[in-house]
Amino acid sequence: MRSSGLTLDPSRLSRRAFLGGATGAVCASASLSSSASQGAPAAPQAPAQRWLASEDPTFAVGATAGDLTFVAQDAGGPGGLPSGAGPQAERTLENLRSALAAVGQSADDLVFLQVLLTDYAAAPEVGRLLRAAFPPNRSPTTCFVGVSSLGPDRAVRMDGIASTNRDRAPVVAEGVPLPLGATCHAIRVGELVFVGSVDAPEDVGTPSTIVLERMDAVLRAAGLGLKDSFRHWAFLRNMAAASVRDAYGRERTARLDPIFAPDEYPANSRIGSPALGVGVAQRSYAIATRGRRQYVESKFARRSPRVFAQSVRAGDWLFIAGQDAVDVAQQTLFVGDLRAQTEQCVRQLQFIMEAAGGTMDDIVKTTVYVLDGQDRSVFLDAYSEQFRRRLRSPWMPAGLTMTVDALCPDCLVEIDAVAWLGQR
Repeated sequence: MRSSGLTLDPSRLSRRAFLGGATGAVCASASLSSSASQGAPAAPQAPAQRWLASEDPTFAVGATAGDLTFVAQDAGGPGGLPSGAGPQAERTLENLRSALAAVGQSADDLVFLQVLLTDYAAAPEVGRLLRAAFPPNRSPTTCFVGVSSLGPDRAVRMDGIASTNRDRAPVVAEGVPLPLGATCHAIRVGELVFVGSVDAPEDVGTPSTIVLERMDAVLRAAGLGLKDSFRHWAFLRNMAAASVRDAYGRERTARLDPIFAPDEYPANSRIGSPALGVGVAQRSYAIATRGRRQYVESKFARRSPRVFAQSVRAGDWLFIAGQDAVDVAQQTLFVGDLRAQTEQCVRQLQFIMEAAGGTMDDIVKTTVYVLDGQDRSVFLDAYSEQFRRRLRSPWMPAGLTMTVDALCPDCLVEIDAVAWLGQR
């Protein structure tokens, strides 16, 4: 992170408040605006614990906007990494608590927790740890995903969403297996419903259909339905196989066509995971809303009717589908060039943000999927350079990278994003 000892024009500040990386701490735009308006440097900040050392300062530790906080952690910290997934998961939870405490929140405010594991055999142990870590009535819903890599010696990473909204209710759907480590299928906070993982077994012929039916059952338990979902994530085993990708697309279109107009499909990310647990072919999670939605598209980014929307605005939140190097003509650009594909992903994020009436400074959080075998340092350098040349505020978005085993054919990287378009 850059130093926050700056004089900043308050009109150029982002709408966000940030938790810094190795050299920063909690950095609230409101307090910086006050200092800047008086022509004085911002107040000194307490040092923050180093986190995600291999990715600092590419991402902020976390970001708060509206009533949501986005924060990711792994087991970095004093004394080096603990040995084994269980001890690393315990340290990761401690780091999450510390990061949330820095903005006056606690782990009990978490509503969704994605758990990334390089060895999925550790999932049951980590799931038991999560069950013990939260009171049953304050447990976040979850999604566990096997990944190829998280960086040097990292076995676990957790990516959380917390909310200060007290209008909160857990959702349990009868007959649907609970996500690992969770006591509920979904959590509603205000107008938004965060749906944890729903699975399809590999011994069924239509896994995507099963996933969407279970997702619909969870949303019906919340008084909504699949028609109210607007953002989907799908992790598929064996996604490198064209037959798996084709079946996923056919089943998804058949289930969603009766519900959504061609240009109003949920924004989507489709990722290949090396492991989702024994017998699991597909795992998905989603966000739905009780409120109104607006579909936002840029003519400079790929349009995919009856596949996914570029982005969806729900209230003051903008959720952007995974962006890769496929252009408006459905051609993959810069095949084999990770740096150039990263630059293309960021350009497309900018096009969509501008179509929504925002700027890159309004992006709160990104999630980055890098294909296994690529040089992550090349990605981190390109991503940082591309964002910083576009930002007016001194803070990078919160976020994290994960290495996965399949993306869209010939794509080496995919980036999705969440932006806040509310009042500054």
